[in-house]
Amino acid sequence: MKKLAAGIALAGALTVGTAGAAFADDSPGAGTPTPSGQAATGHPRIRADFRRGAVKVIADTLGVSRQDLRAALKSGQTISQYVSSLGKDPQTVVDALTNAATTKLDQLVADGRFQQERADTIKSKLPARIDTLMNRQFGQHASA
Repeated sequence: MKKLAAGIALAGALTVGTAGAAFADDSPGAGTPTPSGQAATGHPRIRADFRRGAVKVIADTLGVSRQDLRAALKSGQTISQYVSSLGKDPQTVVDALTNAATTKLDQLVADGRFQQERADTIKSKLPARIDTLMNRQFGQHASA
């Protein structure tokens, strides 16, 4: 059950494109959308699953700790800037996020937990959502 929740969280985070906002905003009622499009204001665990899924994929891809990634984002860097500061290509993170979401969506469809049409819709939105996530500025230095 935890793996299912984490998979849905990752797909939702990438689909909705708000996982990064949740990195820095732990306040109650942040309103992070779920994969179904409903607000998760009453579900802090869902927001936490979104954050963990995206942060885990990014940190694992870069070979950094989650704490280092969060610190960089809170200091005002975008994910792309942080990746570049490590001397790595941001496209590797984009590919990892895309592959993780696609794999999880395919698994959910195969398990009968997601309809193929919904998975296809989410997959079609992945490039734009991941681009937004990669270039969004978080933390106290984010512009309004």
